[in-house]
Amino acid sequence: MKNMRKTRFFQKDSYIAVDFLNKESEIIRMNEAGQNPNPFAMILDLGDGKKPKEIFVEKPEIKPINAIKTELETFYDSIVNDTEPLVTIEDGYNSLDLAYRVMEKISH
Repeated sequence: MKNMRKTRFFQKDSYIAVDFLNKESEIIRMNEAGQNPNPFAMILDLGDGKKPKEIFVEKPEIKPINAIKTELETFYDSIVNDTEPLVTIEDGYNSLDLAYRVMEKISH
């Protein structure tokens, strides 16, 4: 129906949304509310015996870059200057290994 390239990550006390097409991200976190929270804070009452949580919303700035061009430039630079690339072969291997383990868990 429409072009969309979004990924969402759910964690115990946070939610992260990344929109790769529009180059936007949003992080929503919950932390225990302090004794004297900001009167404008978003406080979530979780019920009996549970401490209230304060909700924080962040929208990190994403710099407009061409990721593939930057990746190739840094790879070229590492060859020409004989330096370690930003993403090492070990990083690549670990990412693939993790992806395969996730796919294996999903298929069972």
